[in-house]
Amino acid sequence: MEILFNILYYVIPFIVLLGILVFVHEFGHFLIARLLGVTVTDFSLGFGKELWSRQDKHGTKWKISAIPLGGYCQFLGDADASSTTNADLSALSEEQKKGAFQAQKPWKKLAIAVAGPLFNYLFAVVVFIALFYSVGRMVIPSIVGGTIAGEAAEQAGIMAGDRIVSINGHETPDFQAITNEVMLAETDDVVVNVERPMTLKLTAEEMSFDLGDRQINNEKVIGLLSMPKNDEEKNQNLPPVVHHVIENSPAAKAGFARGDILQTINGVALNSFTDLKKYVNTHENEEFEIAFLRPIAFAVTLRDSEYDPGDGKVKRRLLGITSSQEVSFAEKNMSLSAATKAGLKETYDVTVSTLRAIGQMISGKRGGKEVGGIIRIAEMSGDVSKKGGLLSFVYFMALLSVNLGMLNLLPIPVLDGGNVVIFVIEMIIGRELNVKIKDYIFKFGLLIILAIMVLATWNDIVHLIGRFFDK
Repeated sequence: MEILFNILYYVIPFIVLLGILVFVHEFGHFLIARLLGVTVTDFSLGFGKELWSRQDKHGTKWKISAIPLGGYCQFLGDADASSTTNADLSALSEEQKKGAFQAQKPWKKLAIAVAGPLFNYLFAVVVFIALFYSVGRMVIPSIVGGTIAGEAAEQAGIMAGDRIVSINGHETPDFQAITNEVMLAETDDVVVNVERPMTLKLTAEEMSFDLGDRQINNEKVIGLLSMPKNDEEKNQNLPPVVHHVIENSPAAKAGFARGDILQTINGVALNSFTDLKKYVNTHENEEFEIAFLRPIAFAVTLRDSEYDPGDGKVKRRLLGITSSQEVSFAEKNMSLSAATKAGLKETYDVTVSTLRAIGQMISGKRGGKEVGGIIRIAEMSGDVSKKGGLLSFVYFMALLSVNLGMLNLLPIPVLDGGNVVIFVIEMIIGRELNVKIKDYIFKFGLLIILAIMVLATWNDIVHLIGRFFDK
């Protein structure tokens, strides 16, 4: 029974996920090739033995193959499914040769190569927009709901209610951004900037003090200034951020500090320092309760810790905090333009995060333990479908589509990005590269891909073994 359960939640979602993403990618190549007059001989989902096929009126053989770990779009003139070698075209008529891939101009080859990754990006953007427009954007505020005893955040002094503004200078507008920055941190030592909600009570008192260019005598004040003392009267419409606390004033005695961001006074919103001054002047005999945010920078040392996400213990580098609320779709009833903007931003953010991680691996600032392969994708797709339902699965598929599109654009021979580099070179030099040079380039690229696959598979196996024995 457990085996059937695992097939339902892991194997089937994985096949569906990979099948859709591969179809989108290869359909990009197919569509642009057709539009540019290139003959497509085969369009396959999967590799190996053919399970089903059908030929359309244009001569393209559509098929489903036995090994559902990818797919391919083969053009006339390709000697194999990888499109890395050319066949002998001597048996073709002059009309047929016009549709051969190798007979095309470099710019056409370039357009066909780029189309696959771009369709993955287009698919992700459309999915994000559809999700955001129909159910809202998934948002978890970057507010600490609690700290895990003994973990990095608690030891550093971070508290429940703190809003994490940035980690190592990178903004964290939501809880997912916090997770990303913890994972992408180049070292375990990070600087976490928070805004802590606080409330202090005080009353105005008569004071005499020096503003720099003039002396104030016996004026009832609380002692907060928005700018340096000599500029206070000239800058009354500035945001309610404390720049200076007058010595021995009620504010100083209460505990206010430079940088405090004032929010309300006795429940009244403060949009500028003018609002604060007007309220104090008209209620000078009252007690004031001022709510504000205090920016604090914490030096935090991250560490690997075990935690249970719900299906067994895993070890991962953690900050050691929990969110303030459950995952939910917020910002409902978004307009189409707002959903489009949010979808494009989501795609951009995923791309930037992935490129940062790749850059850190290339520079040696990050190890290769996080490289995952087919097994990890199957595991993650199963976890998402089991715990998050259809919406989370679709969202995960869009995230993976961005990664698939971006990774295929990397300038590695065999990948689309490697072909793009070759076609650009051919456009510059005005002729096709020597066949032997191309052969060496693709063999080198194949070695790189095989090395990555071996590393990813090893990491996947180690991860699964650890997950199995931790249960």
